[in-house]
Amino acid sequence: MPDETGAIWIPSPNYFPEREGHHPRWIIVHGTAGFTSAEEVGYFFQQANVATHYIIGRNGIVVQAVEEKHGAYGNGHVTGDVGVAGDGKHHDPWWSVKLNPNLVTISIEHVKPSLDNTDELTEAQKLASFRLIQHICERHNIPKQLASAQGGITGHYSMDPIHRWFCPGPYPWNELIDFLKR
Repeated sequence: MPDETGAIWIPSPNYFPEREGHHPRWIIVHGTAGFTSAEEVGYFFQQANVATHYIIGRNGIVVQAVEEKHGAYGNGHVTGDVGVAGDGKHHDPWWSVKLNPNLVTISIEHVKPSLDNTDELTEAQKLASFRLIQHICERHNIPKQLASAQGGITGHYSMDPIHRWFCPGPYPWNELIDFLKR
């Protein structure tokens, strides 16, 4: 059942039950690199061996595919060398190749029709994203900040600079932080 009020529930079987005892400390922002609606992605997650907790459509519709108490199959593995993310070679230093990042994260896809994730968020999508992130932070006591070793919010590139350096693509990080400070 949805954790977020108003979210459409399209459940996926692709998750790690009960996070294997871990708790979420980070929110990972993704871009879909294709697809046209949140519902389309939700149904895809029922068939593919992948899923995120949430999908936000261009129209602001929020779909939930995995309950927050579980770890979704959305992030893959940590790649690259330790460093500062963003150069396509280094992952942020708080990620460990010894711990599955899906166990300590809540992941949110944003529908971006372009295969290279270059689409900007729509206003409806941006507002839905900001509100969802705010609610998740409050539910799980995740710091309302850009990610650090203590937790927070970042993009998929932070842990997988080799394969997902372009994920989520453009995202209004400064606007998000300003929104969360209100």
